[in-house]
Amino acid sequence: MLHDKIKYKIDEIQSFFRDREKSIDALIELVSFFDIIRVSRVVNAIKTKGYYFHQLLSVLIILPYLGQASIYAFFKSGYSDLSEPEKDAYYRLKNDYRFNWRELLKEVVRQFVKIIARHRAVSQRIKCFIVDDSVLEKTGKCIEGIGRIWDHVTHRYVLGFKMLVLGYYDGSSFVPVDFSLHREEGKNKKQPYGLTKGELSRQYTKSRPEESPGTLRIEESDQSKIEMAAEMIKKASRYLVAEYVLMDSWFTCEKLIRVVRSLNHGATHLIGMMKMAKAKYQYQDKEYTAQQLLSKKKVKIMRCRKIKSQYKVLEVRYKEIPLKLFFSKFGKQDQWHLIVTSDQTLTYKKAMEIYQTRWTIEVFFKESKQYLNMGRCQSNDFDAQIADITIGMIQYIMLTVKKRFGDYESKGTLFRELEEKVIEYTLAQRLWGLFLEVIVDLMAEFNIDLIEFMKALISSKKANSFVIAYMNIDIASD
Repeated sequence: MLHDKIKYKIDEIQSFFRDREKSIDALIELVSFFDIIRVSRVVNAIKTKGYYFHQLLSVLIILPYLGQASIYAFFKSGYSDLSEPEKDAYYRLKNDYRFNWRELLKEVVRQFVKIIARHRAVSQRIKCFIVDDSVLEKTGKCIEGIGRIWDHVTHRYVLGFKMLVLGYYDGSSFVPVDFSLHREEGKNKKQPYGLTKGELSRQYTKSRPEESPGTLRIEESDQSKIEMAAEMIKKASRYLVAEYVLMDSWFTCEKLIRVVRSLNHGATHLIGMMKMAKAKYQYQDKEYTAQQLLSKKKVKIMRCRKIKSQYKVLEVRYKEIPLKLFFSKFGKQDQWHLIVTSDQTLTYKKAMEIYQTRWTIEVFFKESKQYLNMGRCQSNDFDAQIADITIGMIQYIMLTVKKRFGDYESKGTLFRELEEKVIEYTLAQRLWGLFLEVIVDLMAEFNIDLIEFMKALISSKKANSFVIAYMNIDIASD
Protein backbone atom coordinates (compact mmCIF):
# COMPACT_ATOMS: atom_id res chain seq x y z
CA MET A 1 0.00 0.00 0.00
CA LEU A 2 1.00 3.59 -0.60
CA HIS A 3 1.64 4.46 3.03
CA ASP A 4 3.21 1.19 4.18
CA LYS A 5 5.50 2.53 6.92
CA ILE A 6 7.23 4.98 4.61
CA LYS A 7 8.54 2.03 2.63
CA TYR A 8 9.46 4.08 -0.39
CA LYS A 9 10.97 7.22 1.09
CA ILE A 10 13.45 8.90 -1.20
CA ASP A 11 16.45 8.06 0.98
CA GLU A 12 15.55 4.38 0.68
CA ILE A 13 15.22 4.73 -3.09
CA GLN A 14 18.68 6.29 -3.13
CA SER A 15 19.98 3.32 -1.16
CA PHE A 16 18.27 0.99 -3.61
CA PHE A 17 19.96 2.72 -6.55
CA ARG A 18 23.45 2.29 -5.04
CA ASP A 19 23.51 -1.23 -6.45
CA ARG A 20 24.62 -0.70 -10.05
CA GLU A 21 22.60 -3.53 -11.60
CA LYS A 22 19.46 -2.53 -9.75
CA SER A 23 20.11 1.05 -10.78
CA ILE A 24 20.03 0.16 -14.47
CA ASP A 25 16.97 -2.10 -14.09
CA ALA A 26 15.07 0.55 -12.14
CA LEU A 27 15.93 3.22 -14.72
CA ILE A 28 14.56 1.05 -17.54
CA GLU A 29 11.38 0.25 -15.60
CA LEU A 30 10.69 3.78 -14.46
CA VAL A 31 11.34 5.56 -17.75
CA SER A 32 9.95 2.92 -20.10
CA PHE A 33 6.72 2.65 -18.14
CA PHE A 34 6.04 6.33 -18.79
CA ASP A 35 6.91 5.72 -22.46
CA ILE A 36 9.29 8.67 -22.64
CA ILE A 37 10.15 7.83 -26.25
CA ARG A 38 6.53 8.21 -27.36
CA VAL A 39 6.04 11.34 -25.24
CA SER A 40 9.17 12.86 -26.79
CA ARG A 41 7.82 12.28 -30.28
CA VAL A 42 4.53 13.95 -29.41
CA VAL A 43 6.29 17.17 -28.43
CA ASN A 44 8.57 17.08 -31.48
CA ALA A 45 11.72 16.65 -29.43
CA ILE A 46 14.91 17.83 -31.03
CA LYS A 47 18.01 15.79 -31.66
CA THR A 48 21.22 17.16 -30.16
CA LYS A 49 24.56 16.26 -31.76
CA GLY A 50 23.49 12.69 -32.52
CA TYR A 51 21.62 12.03 -29.27
CA TYR A 52 17.86 11.78 -29.03
CA PHE A 53 15.94 13.79 -26.47
CA HIS A 54 14.62 10.74 -24.62
CA GLN A 55 18.19 9.51 -24.05
CA LEU A 56 19.14 12.74 -22.30
CA LEU A 57 15.85 13.12 -20.40
CA SER A 58 16.05 9.60 -19.01
CA VAL A 59 19.34 10.37 -17.28
CA LEU A 60 18.19 13.79 -16.08
CA ILE A 61 15.12 12.18 -14.47
CA ILE A 62 17.06 9.79 -12.23
CA LEU A 63 19.70 12.26 -10.97
CA PRO A 64 18.10 12.87 -7.53
CA TYR A 65 17.53 9.13 -7.04
CA LEU A 66 21.26 8.65 -7.54
CA GLY A 67 21.96 11.34 -4.96
CA GLN A 68 23.26 13.78 -7.58
CA ALA A 69 22.08 17.39 -7.45
CA SER A 70 23.35 18.47 -10.88
CA ILE A 71 24.77 17.32 -14.19
CA TYR A 72 28.22 18.41 -13.03
CA ALA A 73 27.94 16.29 -9.85
CA PHE A 74 26.69 13.34 -11.88
CA PHE A 75 29.74 13.36 -14.17
CA LYS A 76 32.04 13.65 -11.17
CA SER A 77 30.39 10.63 -9.54
CA GLY A 78 30.82 6.94 -10.21
CA TYR A 79 27.59 6.86 -12.19
CA SER A 80 28.83 8.80 -15.21
CA ASP A 81 29.34 5.60 -17.21
CA LEU A 82 25.53 5.25 -17.31
CA SER A 83 25.51 8.08 -19.83
CA GLU A 84 26.82 7.79 -23.36
CA PRO A 85 26.43 11.55 -24.09
CA GLU A 86 28.92 13.93 -22.49
CA LYS A 87 27.78 16.69 -20.14
CA ASP A 88 27.73 19.37 -22.87
CA ALA A 89 24.84 17.54 -24.56
CA TYR A 90 22.71 17.98 -21.42
CA TYR A 91 23.61 21.65 -21.11
CA ARG A 92 22.74 22.28 -24.77
CA LEU A 93 19.35 20.63 -24.31
CA LYS A 94 18.43 22.65 -21.20
CA ASN A 95 19.53 25.91 -22.85
CA ASP A 96 17.63 25.27 -26.10
CA TYR A 97 14.84 27.84 -26.62
CA ARG A 98 13.21 25.66 -29.30
CA PHE A 99 12.01 22.96 -26.96
CA ASN A 100 8.44 23.14 -25.60
CA TRP A 101 8.84 22.04 -21.98
CA ARG A 102 5.23 22.93 -21.16
CA GLU A 103 3.98 20.49 -23.77
CA LEU A 104 6.28 17.79 -22.38
CA LEU A 105 4.90 18.23 -18.86
CA LYS A 106 1.37 18.09 -20.23
CA GLU A 107 2.08 14.77 -21.98
CA VAL A 108 3.59 13.30 -18.81
CA VAL A 109 0.47 14.31 -16.87
CA ARG A 110 -1.63 12.63 -19.56
CA GLN A 111 0.49 9.51 -19.10
CA PHE A 112 -0.12 9.67 -15.35
CA VAL A 113 -3.90 9.73 -15.93
CA LYS A 114 -3.67 6.80 -18.38
CA ILE A 115 -1.55 4.74 -15.99
CA ILE A 116 -4.03 5.27 -13.16
CA ALA A 117 -6.96 4.34 -15.43
CA ARG A 118 -5.18 1.32 -16.89
CA HIS A 119 -4.57 -0.12 -13.45
CA ARG A 120 -8.14 0.57 -12.34
CA ALA A 121 -6.92 2.96 -9.64
CA VAL A 122 -9.16 5.90 -10.52
CA SER A 123 -10.38 7.44 -7.27
CA GLN A 124 -14.07 8.14 -6.77
CA ARG A 125 -13.24 10.98 -4.42
CA ILE A 126 -13.49 14.67 -5.26
CA LYS A 127 -10.96 15.93 -7.81
CA CYS A 128 -9.54 19.45 -7.63
CA PHE A 129 -7.31 21.93 -9.38
CA ILE A 130 -5.12 23.85 -6.91
CA VAL A 131 -3.45 27.20 -7.60
CA ASP A 132 -0.62 28.66 -5.54
CA ASP A 133 2.83 30.23 -5.82
CA SER A 134 6.16 29.76 -4.08
CA VAL A 135 9.43 31.66 -3.85
CA LEU A 136 12.51 30.28 -5.61
CA GLU A 137 15.45 32.04 -4.01
CA LYS A 138 18.61 32.47 -6.11
CA THR A 139 22.12 33.82 -5.51
CA GLY A 140 23.19 35.13 -8.93
CA LYS A 141 22.20 38.63 -10.05
CA CYS A 142 23.31 37.78 -13.58
CA ILE A 143 20.55 35.18 -14.03
CA GLU A 144 18.30 36.20 -16.91
CA GLY A 145 15.11 37.88 -15.68
CA ILE A 146 16.04 37.69 -11.99
CA GLY A 147 14.78 40.27 -9.50
CA ARG A 148 13.97 40.92 -5.88
CA ILE A 149 10.60 39.60 -4.76
CA TRP A 150 8.66 39.74 -1.52
CA ASP A 151 8.67 36.48 0.47
CA HIS A 152 5.46 36.28 2.52
CA VAL A 153 6.88 33.47 4.63
CA THR A 154 10.06 35.23 5.82
CA HIS A 155 8.60 38.76 5.38
CA ARG A 156 11.62 40.06 3.49
CA TYR A 157 12.77 40.75 -0.06
CA VAL A 158 14.86 38.00 -1.64
CA LEU A 159 16.60 37.58 -4.97
CA GLY A 160 14.74 35.06 -7.09
CA PHE A 161 11.53 34.19 -8.92
CA LYS A 162 7.94 33.57 -7.92
CA MET A 163 6.89 30.17 -9.24
CA LEU A 164 3.16 29.99 -10.02
CA VAL A 165 1.92 26.39 -10.07
CA LEU A 166 -1.31 24.74 -11.12
CA GLY A 167 -1.68 21.31 -9.54
CA TYR A 168 -4.21 18.50 -9.83
CA TYR A 169 -5.46 16.33 -6.97
CA ASP A 170 -7.13 13.21 -8.38
CA GLY A 171 -8.62 12.06 -5.08
CA SER A 172 -5.49 10.17 -4.02
CA SER A 173 -2.39 11.96 -5.33
CA PHE A 174 -1.23 15.47 -6.16
CA VAL A 175 0.65 16.14 -9.40
CA PRO A 176 1.90 19.46 -10.85
CA VAL A 177 0.24 20.29 -14.17
CA ASP A 178 1.66 23.65 -15.28
CA PHE A 179 3.82 26.51 -14.00
CA SER A 180 5.29 29.89 -14.85
CA LEU A 181 8.10 32.01 -13.38
CA HIS A 182 7.45 35.63 -12.42
CA ARG A 183 9.33 38.69 -11.24
CA GLU A 184 8.04 41.84 -9.52
CA GLU A 185 8.85 45.24 -10.97
CA GLY A 186 8.10 47.14 -7.76
CA LYS A 187 7.27 50.83 -7.31
CA ASN A 188 10.82 52.19 -7.27
CA LYS A 189 11.41 53.47 -10.81
CA LYS A 190 15.11 54.00 -10.10
CA GLN A 191 15.55 50.35 -9.17
CA PRO A 192 13.07 48.28 -11.17
CA TYR A 193 12.83 44.67 -9.99
CA GLY A 194 14.81 45.72 -6.93
CA LEU A 195 18.08 45.99 -8.87
CA THR A 196 20.24 48.86 -10.04
CA LYS A 197 20.52 49.68 -13.73
CA GLY A 198 24.07 48.35 -13.70
CA GLU A 199 22.95 45.04 -12.20
CA LEU A 200 20.18 44.76 -14.79
CA SER A 201 22.58 45.49 -17.65
CA ARG A 202 24.88 42.67 -16.52
CA GLN A 203 22.12 40.06 -16.64
CA TYR A 204 22.48 37.30 -19.19
CA THR A 205 20.59 37.79 -22.46
CA LYS A 206 20.39 35.93 -25.73
CA SER A 207 18.52 36.26 -29.01
CA ARG A 208 15.43 34.10 -29.49
CA PRO A 209 12.93 33.97 -32.38
CA GLU A 210 9.77 35.88 -31.52
CA GLU A 211 7.39 32.90 -31.46
CA SER A 212 9.76 30.34 -29.96
CA PRO A 213 8.75 28.50 -26.75
CA GLY A 214 11.68 30.12 -24.94
CA THR A 215 10.53 33.63 -25.88
CA LEU A 216 6.96 32.95 -24.78
CA ARG A 217 8.13 31.63 -21.40
CA ILE A 218 10.32 34.61 -20.59
CA GLU A 219 7.52 36.99 -21.61
CA GLU A 220 5.32 35.33 -18.99
CA SER A 221 7.61 36.56 -16.22
CA ASP A 222 6.13 40.06 -16.55
CA GLN A 223 2.51 38.95 -16.89
CA SER A 224 -0.02 39.06 -14.08
CA LYS A 225 -0.15 35.85 -12.04
CA ILE A 226 -3.95 36.10 -12.04
CA GLU A 227 -3.98 36.17 -15.85
CA MET A 228 -1.52 33.28 -16.05
CA ALA A 229 -3.50 31.25 -13.51
CA ALA A 230 -6.67 31.78 -15.58
CA GLU A 231 -4.93 30.58 -18.75
CA MET A 232 -3.45 27.54 -17.01
CA ILE A 233 -6.82 26.50 -15.57
CA LYS A 234 -8.57 26.83 -18.94
CA LYS A 235 -5.90 24.82 -20.76
CA ALA A 236 -5.73 22.07 -18.12
CA SER A 237 -9.52 21.68 -18.06
CA ARG A 238 -9.38 20.49 -21.67
CA TYR A 239 -7.82 17.18 -20.64
CA LEU A 240 -8.46 16.96 -16.87
CA VAL A 241 -11.81 17.01 -15.07
CA ALA A 242 -12.05 18.77 -11.71
CA GLU A 243 -15.09 19.43 -9.56
CA TYR A 244 -13.45 22.28 -7.64
CA VAL A 245 -10.64 24.80 -8.02
CA LEU A 246 -8.96 25.67 -4.71
CA MET A 247 -6.93 28.79 -3.97
CA ASP A 248 -5.84 31.06 -1.13
CA SER A 249 -6.80 34.69 -0.56
CA TRP A 250 -4.15 36.07 -2.95
CA PHE A 251 -5.82 34.46 -5.97
CA THR A 252 -9.52 34.52 -5.07
CA CYS A 253 -10.96 37.32 -7.21
CA GLU A 254 -13.70 38.09 -9.71
CA LYS A 255 -11.53 37.12 -12.70
CA LEU A 256 -10.77 33.61 -11.49
CA ILE A 257 -14.27 33.01 -10.12
CA ARG A 258 -15.72 33.75 -13.57
CA VAL A 259 -13.12 31.57 -15.29
CA VAL A 260 -13.84 28.64 -12.98
CA ARG A 261 -17.61 28.94 -13.42
CA SER A 262 -17.17 28.82 -17.19
CA LEU A 263 -15.53 25.39 -17.05
CA ASN A 264 -17.23 22.07 -17.69
CA HIS A 265 -20.56 23.74 -18.58
CA GLY A 266 -20.78 25.28 -15.13
CA ALA A 267 -20.14 22.04 -13.24
CA THR A 268 -16.81 23.19 -11.78
CA HIS A 269 -16.90 25.36 -8.66
CA LEU A 270 -14.43 27.50 -6.75
CA ILE A 271 -13.54 27.29 -3.07
CA GLY A 272 -11.13 29.96 -1.89
CA MET A 273 -9.99 31.94 1.08
CA MET A 274 -11.04 35.59 0.81
CA LYS A 275 -9.52 38.62 2.49
CA MET A 276 -11.68 40.52 4.98
CA ALA A 277 -11.07 43.67 2.95
CA LYS A 278 -13.09 46.33 1.12
CA ALA A 279 -14.78 44.01 -1.39
CA LYS A 280 -18.55 44.39 -1.24
CA TYR A 281 -21.18 41.69 -1.38
CA GLN A 282 -24.85 42.10 -2.16
CA TYR A 283 -27.01 40.77 0.67
CA GLN A 284 -30.76 41.37 0.89
CA ASP A 285 -30.60 44.05 -1.82
CA LYS A 286 -27.84 46.02 -0.06
CA GLU A 287 -24.06 46.01 -0.34
CA TYR A 288 -21.82 45.20 2.62
CA THR A 289 -18.16 44.50 3.24
CA ALA A 290 -17.20 41.17 4.79
CA GLN A 291 -16.68 42.82 8.16
CA GLN A 292 -20.12 44.43 8.01
CA LEU A 293 -21.74 41.10 7.17
CA LEU A 294 -19.89 39.41 9.98
CA SER A 295 -21.15 41.95 12.53
CA LYS A 296 -24.81 41.41 11.59
CA LYS A 297 -26.51 40.12 14.70
CA LYS A 298 -29.36 38.55 12.75
CA VAL A 299 -26.94 36.03 11.23
CA LYS A 300 -26.79 33.12 13.63
CA ILE A 301 -23.45 31.84 14.93
CA MET A 302 -23.32 28.05 14.68
CA ARG A 303 -20.88 25.54 16.07
CA CYS A 304 -19.16 22.58 14.48
CA ARG A 305 -18.14 20.14 17.20
CA LYS A 306 -16.26 18.02 14.74
CA ILE A 307 -13.57 20.67 14.23
CA LYS A 308 -14.33 22.77 17.31
CA SER A 309 -15.15 25.93 15.43
CA GLN A 310 -17.77 28.64 15.26
CA TYR A 311 -19.13 29.77 11.92
CA LYS A 312 -21.64 31.92 10.08
CA VAL A 313 -23.14 31.18 6.67
CA LEU A 314 -24.53 33.74 4.23
CA GLU A 315 -25.65 33.49 0.62
CA VAL A 316 -24.70 36.63 -1.29
CA ARG A 317 -23.86 37.94 -4.75
CA TYR A 318 -20.41 39.21 -5.61
CA LYS A 319 -20.17 41.15 -8.88
CA GLU A 320 -23.49 39.47 -9.75
CA ILE A 321 -21.98 36.01 -9.07
CA PRO A 322 -23.89 33.88 -6.52
CA LEU A 323 -21.58 32.89 -3.66
CA LYS A 324 -21.83 31.22 -0.31
CA LEU A 325 -19.74 32.77 2.47
CA PHE A 326 -18.41 30.80 5.43
CA PHE A 327 -17.05 32.94 8.28
CA SER A 328 -15.23 30.75 10.78
CA LYS A 329 -12.96 30.92 13.80
CA PHE A 330 -11.32 28.10 15.68
CA GLY A 331 -10.98 27.41 19.37
CA LYS A 332 -10.83 30.53 21.50
CA GLN A 333 -9.38 32.71 18.74
CA ASP A 334 -10.92 36.12 18.04
CA GLN A 335 -9.79 36.14 14.41
CA TRP A 336 -12.37 35.22 11.80
CA HIS A 337 -11.46 33.68 8.43
CA LEU A 338 -13.58 33.90 5.30
CA ILE A 339 -13.94 31.04 2.81
CA VAL A 340 -16.13 31.56 -0.25
CA THR A 341 -17.57 29.05 -2.69
CA SER A 342 -19.67 29.22 -5.81
CA ASP A 343 -21.28 25.89 -4.85
CA GLN A 344 -24.50 26.82 -3.06
CA THR A 345 -25.11 23.19 -2.00
CA LEU A 346 -22.00 22.87 0.18
CA THR A 347 -22.27 22.68 3.95
CA TYR A 348 -19.66 24.33 6.15
CA LYS A 349 -18.16 21.00 7.20
CA LYS A 350 -17.93 19.70 3.63
CA ALA A 351 -16.42 22.96 2.35
CA MET A 352 -13.73 22.83 5.03
CA GLU A 353 -13.02 19.18 4.26
CA ILE A 354 -12.56 19.89 0.55
CA TYR A 355 -10.57 23.09 1.09
CA GLN A 356 -7.97 21.42 3.29
CA THR A 357 -6.91 19.45 0.19
CA ARG A 358 -5.22 22.72 -0.84
CA TRP A 359 -2.41 21.89 1.57
CA THR A 360 -1.22 19.15 -0.80
CA ILE A 361 0.35 21.83 -3.00
CA GLU A 362 2.24 23.22 0.01
CA VAL A 363 3.56 19.71 0.63
CA PHE A 364 4.61 19.53 -3.03
CA PHE A 365 6.57 22.79 -2.70
CA LYS A 366 8.31 21.60 0.43
CA GLU A 367 9.16 18.07 -0.67
CA SER A 368 10.19 18.91 -4.26
CA LYS A 369 12.59 21.57 -2.99
CA GLN A 370 13.94 19.37 -0.22
CA TYR A 371 14.37 16.10 -2.12
CA LEU A 372 14.34 16.94 -5.83
CA ASN A 373 16.44 20.14 -5.73
CA MET A 374 13.69 22.15 -7.39
CA GLY A 375 14.64 25.80 -7.80
CA ARG A 376 18.35 25.26 -7.15
CA CYS A 377 19.43 25.62 -10.76
CA GLN A 378 21.97 28.46 -10.94
CA SER A 379 22.23 28.67 -14.73
CA ASN A 380 22.11 32.22 -16.09
CA ASP A 381 19.94 31.06 -19.00
CA PHE A 382 16.16 31.40 -18.41
CA ASP A 383 15.54 28.43 -20.71
CA ALA A 384 17.63 26.26 -18.38
CA GLN A 385 15.58 27.46 -15.39
CA ILE A 386 12.36 26.38 -17.12
CA ALA A 387 13.89 23.05 -18.15
CA ASP A 388 15.17 22.30 -14.66
CA ILE A 389 11.81 22.95 -12.98
CA THR A 390 9.95 20.90 -15.60
CA ILE A 391 12.29 17.95 -15.06
CA GLY A 392 11.76 18.27 -11.30
CA MET A 393 8.00 18.11 -11.79
CA ILE A 394 8.32 15.04 -14.01
CA GLN A 395 10.45 13.39 -11.33
CA TYR A 396 7.77 14.19 -8.76
CA ILE A 397 5.01 12.69 -10.92
CA MET A 398 7.00 9.52 -11.56
CA LEU A 399 7.86 9.17 -7.89
CA THR A 400 4.18 9.65 -7.02
CA VAL A 401 3.20 6.78 -9.31
CA LYS A 402 6.01 4.58 -8.02
CA LYS A 403 4.88 5.13 -4.46
CA ARG A 404 1.19 4.77 -5.24
CA PHE A 405 1.78 1.27 -6.55
CA GLY A 406 4.81 0.45 -4.43
CA ASP A 407 3.50 -2.77 -2.93
CA TYR A 408 2.87 -4.27 -6.33
CA GLU A 409 6.34 -3.70 -7.76
CA SER A 410 8.34 -6.69 -9.05
CA LYS A 411 11.64 -7.08 -10.86
CA GLY A 412 10.07 -7.82 -14.22
CA THR A 413 7.32 -5.19 -14.20
CA LEU A 414 6.86 -2.01 -12.23
CA PHE A 415 3.19 -2.61 -11.50
CA ARG A 416 0.69 -5.42 -11.01
CA GLU A 417 -3.06 -5.15 -11.02
CA LEU A 418 -4.44 -3.61 -7.84
CA GLU A 419 -5.69 -6.20 -5.35
CA GLU A 420 -9.35 -6.05 -4.42
CA LYS A 421 -10.58 -4.55 -1.18
CA VAL A 422 -7.34 -2.66 -0.52
CA ILE A 423 -8.08 0.53 1.39
CA GLU A 424 -5.66 3.31 0.49
CA TYR A 425 -5.50 6.14 2.99
CA THR A 426 -4.91 9.42 1.25
CA LEU A 427 -3.16 12.50 2.54
CA ALA A 428 -6.51 14.28 2.69
CA GLN A 429 -8.07 11.55 4.83
CA ARG A 430 -5.12 11.34 7.15
CA LEU A 431 -4.81 15.06 7.61
CA TRP A 432 -8.54 15.29 8.28
CA GLY A 433 -8.29 12.47 10.81
CA LEU A 434 -5.38 14.25 12.43
CA PHE A 435 -7.47 17.42 12.69
CA LEU A 436 -10.23 15.52 14.44
CA GLU A 437 -8.12 13.47 16.81
CA VAL A 438 -5.22 15.70 17.80
CA ILE A 439 -4.89 19.18 16.31
CA VAL A 440 -8.35 20.47 17.09
CA ASP A 441 -8.06 19.56 20.76
CA LEU A 442 -4.63 21.16 20.98
CA MET A 443 -5.79 24.34 19.27
CA ALA A 444 -8.76 24.67 21.59
CA GLU A 445 -6.62 24.04 24.65
CA PHE A 446 -3.79 26.41 23.75
CA ASN A 447 -5.78 29.03 21.83
CA ILE A 448 -4.11 28.35 18.46
CA ASP A 449 -5.53 29.42 15.10
CA LEU A 450 -6.10 26.59 12.57
CA ILE A 451 -4.96 28.44 9.44
CA GLU A 452 -1.80 29.80 11.05
CA PHE A 453 -1.06 26.39 12.52
CA MET A 454 -1.21 24.69 9.11
CA LYS A 455 1.16 27.27 7.64
CA ALA A 456 3.63 26.69 10.46
CA LEU A 457 3.25 22.92 10.19
CA ILE A 458 4.17 22.83 6.50
CA SER A 459 7.09 25.27 6.82
CA SER A 460 8.64 23.74 9.96
CA LYS A 461 11.03 20.86 9.43
CA LYS A 462 10.70 19.66 13.03
CA ALA A 463 6.92 19.83 12.98
CA ASN A 464 6.76 18.11 9.61
CA SER A 465 9.03 15.31 10.82
CA PHE A 466 6.83 14.84 13.87
CA VAL A 467 3.67 14.62 11.78
CA ILE A 468 5.24 12.14 9.35
CA ALA A 469 6.35 9.93 12.25
CA TYR A 470 3.01 10.25 14.01
CA MET A 471 0.95 9.48 10.90
CA ASN A 472 3.41 6.79 9.75
CA ILE A 473 3.35 8.04 6.17
CA ASP A 474 5.61 9.79 3.75
CA ILE A 475 3.80 13.08 3.22
CA ALA A 476 5.60 13.57 -0.12
CA SER A 477 3.68 10.73 -1.71
CA ASP A 478 0.66 12.85 -2.38
